[in-house]
Amino acid sequence: MAVTRLQNIPGIGVDRMAETADSMRNANILRLENLDTDLRPPPAAIRRTHEAIDDDAANSYLPFMGQRALREAAVERVRRFSGVVYDPDTECIISAGGLAGPSTCCPPPVGT
Repeated sequence: MAVTRLQNIPGIGVDRMAETADSMRNANILRLENLDTDLRPPPAAIRRTHEAIDDDAANSYLPFMGQRALREAAVERVRRFSGVVYDPDTECIISAGGLAGPSTCCPPPVGT
């Protein structure tokens, strides 16, 4: 049974790229839309991945607010481009996408 309620929803960029690659029927096209490739990563990347697996600090979701060095870099970039200064410890989190952040713990911006 086909799902008809979704028939008018446009695809995303990954879908369009996959369809374009499929239409070319060329086995030599490097398909990266799902990162499924038979090319091996550089040896240094493989070595560092193995090192990180053994490093407890590198393979945990905790803390949920993201690594401090990345938060510092993020607030510095925002400051350089906007002039707004944020505290990386109390006003910045790193999340897996825009919808994954803890929206219930953060106060709304001033004036809303």
